Amino acid sequence: MSNKYPVCIIIDQDRGIRSGVKTVFGDKTQRRYCMWHIMKKLPDKIGTMLYRETNFMKELCSCVWAEDIEPSEFEERWCSVISSYGLTDNEWLDTMFDKRAYWIPAYFRDLFMGGLMRTTSRSESENSFFGNFMNPHLTLVEFLMRYESAMDAQRWKQSNLIAESKTPSRSRNASPFGKTRFEFYTPGDVFEFKNEWVVACFTVVLKY
Repeated sequence: MSNKYPVCIIIDQDRGIRSGVKTVFGDKTQRRYCMWHIMKKLPDKIGTMLYRETNFMKELCSCVWAEDIEPSEFEERWCSVISSYGLTDNEWLDTMFDKRAYWIPAYFRDLFMGGLMRTTSRSESENSFFGNFMNPHLTLVEFLMRYESAMDAQRWKQSNLIAESKTPSRSRNASPFGKTRFEFYTPGDVFEFKNEWVVACFTVVLKY
């Protein structure tokens, strides 16, 4: 990359990875923890009953994922939620709060993330996909068979998406503008634009 260091790297909390990143990039690259990994651990750390049968997750996420609040407001919200559900003595939550500057958006709003958000989502999406077909107890033969099944499922989904993107729409001939946009964009993109256009038509007010 022309000898340029990345501005930021999203990592999990593995000590080996943290050490390796620091060794290679030093202080030229900022390190942030993957929020997805941290939030995934919550059920084991707080108990499934509290996780599933209360509004704890909803209230916690409202402050954890908020991008438009100041650090002081985040701390106030966090402490309020933790106190409300009697989790002030939870060591793991205390540790995560101490490391909040490494994974809470309120502390690095000025850091350009290049659309990465705060998660290793690309890697985790593949892990999640293959997790539907695999488990740790498979033999090598079973693993290969299920891997082929996973690949077949992915190819089938991709072929459907390709066919859908090439399918003519009834709206194609609606107007010259409609013809033009269907030549350059997929139906999904066109319909997304259409929804935004409708909203704009009803919200924009002309003043004379």
